[in-house]
Amino acid sequence: MDKLMHEQLTRQNLHGVWAAIATPFDAQDRFDEDVFRENIRRLHNAGAHGIYTTDSDGEFYGIELNEFKHIVQVFAEETQRLAFPTMVGVTWVNTQGMVDRLRFAAEEGILGAHIGHPFFMPMTPLSYHAFWKDIRDAVPPSFALIHYNTPRVHNYRKGPDYVPLLDIPNLIGTKHVGSDFTEVLSLMASAPELAHFTGEHAMTPYMMFGASGIYSWFINFNPRYVLDWYAEIVAGEWDRARLRQQRMHAFIHAKSILEESGNYHAIVNKAMSAASSFLVESNHTRRPYLPVPDKTVRLFRRIVEEQFADMLWNG
Repeated sequence: MDKLMHEQLTRQNLHGVWAAIATPFDAQDRFDEDVFRENIRRLHNAGAHGIYTTDSDGEFYGIELNEFKHIVQVFAEETQRLAFPTMVGVTWVNTQGMVDRLRFAAEEGILGAHIGHPFFMPMTPLSYHAFWKDIRDAVPPSFALIHYNTPRVHNYRKGPDYVPLLDIPNLIGTKHVGSDFTEVLSLMASAPELAHFTGEHAMTPYMMFGASGIYSWFINFNPRYVLDWYAEIVAGEWDRARLRQQRMHAFIHAKSILEESGNYHAIVNKAMSAASSFLVESNHTRRPYLPVPDKTVRLFRRIVEEQFADMLWNG
């Protein structure tokens, strides 16, 4: 019998809506432990299937190792008390930095990690093989590895590229952020053993063709909407799921106001969360990336109230 997700993450059991919790910083740029703990509790109580931090929405690029350790200690303590399945992001500019983060996360009882490739320059085939061997050897066999496949880093993977990696038994899945449907079909066909996850932008079609769940930013805005959406997909209620996908497409377009002249990831999603009453607001971001101004957040909130009342959190 396969283990439950809060015991061990596997290719067979990884599923659902996983919350991408932001890393809260206070006005003095310090990690805000109290807000972090409270938001973990709110996401757990809302019914998220799992939770992860220190990935793109967790501002991994602005967190040095010592602070990473503090964040992970707090994260592990709060989630283990709740039996809440966990992962962390460990992407860094070199292998050693990632190994250090992996080892610490495993020691603290975190169940898995999102692995993005080092991002300054591409790896040769030999370097790539050595990289994944080092990642595999850094953690116990029970520690789950997820490949974070994003075009923001080098060595982007397509379906057949995963076949040589299937021999890594604790590589259990992918985080696929792309929008090319034929590419996703190739991914599912080439590596059906893995649990492939997407995001809200393609949730209905990708799950219709075999994705196991989503790594979610929208759950920080309205968990009920996205969890109901997931339940409809699992139940095969495709007409309902199609309508939610259309609404999400329109919401994403409206959310582009928060991108302003080039904001991405945590900067946009912290501002989005600040426009909702679900989580404790924390719209402070790490430099050089400045937060979305409060007046823009208020404007976005008005747009949602006027055009997306069905997607607004009402408690």
